[in-house]
This record gives sequence, structure tokens and C-alpha cells, in this order.
Amino acid sequence: MTETANCRSTGSLPFSIQEYRNRWDKVHEEMDRCGLETAVVWGRTASTFDRAADILYLSNYFSSKVGQGFDAEPHSARAYCAVILRQGHEPELVADDPDLRPELTPIRNHCSAADPVDQVIASLRSTSTRGEVGFVGTDFFPMKYWWQIVNATPSIKWRPSDDLVRKVRMIKSAEERTVIRQAGVVASKAMSCMMEALIACKPETEAAARAAAEIVRGGGIVDKIQISHGSTIGYTCGDPLAGYRPVAPQSGDMVRAFLIGPMYQGYYLDPGRTAVAGGTPDPRQRELIEATIGIVEAIAAFVRPGVSFSEAAAIGDKMVEDFKPDADPAATKFPFFGHPHGLYFEGPPYISTVLDHQNAVFEEGMLIGIEAFLARKGVGNAGFEQNYLVGAQGLELVTDTPMRWH
Repeated sequence: MTETANCRSTGSLPFSIQEYRNRWDKVHEEMDRCGLETAVVWGRTASTFDRAADILYLSNYFSSKVGQGFDAEPHSARAYCAVILRQGHEPELVADDPDLRPELTPIRNHCSAADPVDQVIASLRSTSTRGEVGFVGTDFFPMKYWWQIVNATPSIKWRPSDDLVRKVRMIKSAEERTVIRQAGVVASKAMSCMMEALIACKPETEAAARAAAEIVRGGGIVDKIQISHGSTIGYTCGDPLAGYRPVAPQSGDMVRAFLIGPMYQGYYLDPGRTAVAGGTPDPRQRELIEATIGIVEAIAAFVRPGVSFSEAAAIGDKMVEDFKPDADPAATKFPFFGHPHGLYFEGPPYISTVLDHQNAVFEEGMLIGIEAFLARKGVGNAGFEQNYLVGAQGLELVTDTPMRWH
């Protein structure tokens, strides 16, 4: 475990102050490129991760509230928070939580507000902000709060700028990469425990419990554990709500499992594996599993800085075409071979020839997932995913749980 393992419980930051200053500087550079003097970055950080990334990246803030709740005077916009960025100034954090701990944020200008939207409005008024202002969060910010802020700021022309911080987050710093490697240790231990249990014909609930214990022990958080086997192997998971069922696979059943969540200091990984309960696949099961693994490994071997996402996807397309699989729900749901990772899923761009890859190329410092799904009627469905850091010469494996369990 690294020195930052229990930083939140011991009252220290997971990264150096200089790391955060570098992040602010890079976002300010992006603002300058976009012609923005001011930007308001919104987050939703109470009991959810899908819209917490930008705020966590800039401020290390995560609300201890339990989720979006009531609007009752004087409280409003519960679970929402913001970082206000102004050229030439340090950031300002507007938190929704009275439990904000100053030692856990690098932002010195911070406050807790019963109504974060109203507090942001007051801050903008106090600095006489007018003209174009970037608005980060249009994809999740509720309409009732949007009208509140628009009606209260008639001198401001709001410009949607949802990618402002995400573009900067895409390339991981040296400090981030150290933390991501530790996330890989946590995820890999958990995935190995889960696969060992499923191959030993333990119930899905037991396999998930063993994985969850490793994640919690390692300082991580479970977002979703998805397991399917036997008659449900064609589904992403046997139980859409929990992700797992109190049912044990029988020897010879195909088992598929994915582990998803912020495995360490908020950094997401989502490895996936497929095997056969009992550990002895028949020839057709082995062929399906090996074909799916082969796609992931072939794309990974091809990727290096400068290679385009579409070029990598074309390799996967060709291998799928050659295999001639039957329809797979996961392949339909995720028509790509991977995407960038970080404090959440960071696509687009996608490793795809049908989804928006934005003419992206792989760059040193990216964290990516490479995945593949195949199905064969009468045999089953297979899915695999590996997480990698993009290095100067190629990929560094982050999730090293074995791919083959036969």
C-alpha cells in the first residue's frame, strides 16, 4: 500500500499541493484557449460518482451527504457543488455539506452553503462577473436550478463547456499514475477472489462478497459487481438491481464477471473475465473464450502513442468479422472496444468505428480500458476487459488478474 492509502482518514491530501496547482493551471490554459475568463464547474458528489470527477480532480471534495434530497427553505440543490475558476485567481469551492473538512481540500477559498446555486450567484455578483462564462455540467444540472441561475445572472451569457476539465483530466500525471497502479492492485486482488469463487462453484453472492471485501480492505469503493452464469450468461448480470444472485453455477457453466468502481482515491477500473465453473471448458467454450481474449490482446499489442482510436477499433472489427459470432447483448450495448478511464469513464472518445472517436489518438499518460464481447449459440457469451496506462512505448497493464482460468 502506498503512503496515500488512508489519506482521507488521516487528514491529508492524496496528492501534493503542486499537483493541484498544475491541474488548475492546465484548466486555466484551456479556458484561455476557449476565450473564457470565468467558468463554473458543477458536480454532483453525494453518494454518486458519475458526476463527481471534475470536482474531485480540482478540489478533492466529496460530499458526505446521502444523495439528492429535498428542497425546503433554507436548503436547496442538495448534493450539488461547484468550483468557480477565474483567470488570475485561485479557485473557489462552493460545497453543499457543512462537514467540509479544510484539511482535505487544496482550495483555500471555500465555503459550505445551504443553497449552493444561490451561493454561486452571490459569488459571481460580488466579482461583477459578466459576459461569457463557461458552464460545466449541462448534461446533469437540473432544469429548476438552471432557471434559478439564468434568471439571477442576466449580465452573463452562459456557454456550455462540459469538456473543459475532462480534456485536462485525460492525461494522467506521474502522481496520478502511482495512485492508479495501486488501484490496479486492489482491483486485481478482488477480481481474482471473485473468479476463484465462481470457478469453485460458489454462489454469485459469495463471489461478490469476497471481491467487495478486498476492495473495501484496499481502500476502494464498489460501484457495481456484475455476474452472470448458466442460463443468464447472455445478460450483463443475472440480477439488474444487485448485479448478482444467491445462485451457484454448476460445473461446466460459463461464468462472466465484471468489477466496476473507484478502486483507490476515486480512480475507476472495470476489469472483466469469463471462465467455466469447474475450470475445464469444453472445446467450443475454449474457442469462444480464446477468441474474445485474442481481440483484447491484439488491440493492446497494437496500441502505442500516436495510434488512432479508429485504427485500433478496426483491428477488433476484423477479428469479430472473422469469428462470425452470434448476437451478444453486451456487444450491442457497448459497440466499442474500450475507452479512456480516470475518475469515471471518460469517453468519448471511444475505441470504435461506429461511435464518436473524435479523431483521437492514444497519448502517453492515458488510462484506458480495452474490452471485447462475443457470443455463440449453444455455447454462451464471453466478455473480457483489461485496464492499461499508455506508456511511451506501449501499454502498461494495470489489472493483472489472469485472463485464462483453464
